[in-house]
Amino acid sequence: MSGNNARKFTAQLEKIAPGHYQLKGDLSFASVPQLWEQNRSILFEDDSSEMDINLSTLERSDSSGLAMLVEWYREAEQNNKKITFLNIPQQMYDIARVSGLDEILPLVLQK
Repeated sequence: MSGNNARKFTAQLEKIAPGHYQLKGDLSFASVPQLWEQNRSILFEDDSSEMDINLSTLERSDSSGLAMLVEWYREAEQNNKKITFLNIPQQMYDIARVSGLDEILPLVLQK
């Protein structure tokens, strides 16, 4: 299969305002490592003690996207920050619920 025929999965984290972020695109095994590396320091150098990440514009996510949310949650706790994941898509929430992560992660379902 040529590289031109393969769908390229990309995701990006956009800072809307101090402490407020929008996550866009596709969270997949292909995009999550790059997204993590590009945004880890930016996200946790934010001066806000409370942060929220809006997931309403995510196009898709597999379990690696949920794993990244777990890592962001851990990192926030280590940095004495409160983080909330807003508008989590139903499919992603269902994965969290089945794995018990809905009891740990601060998730707000998409309306």
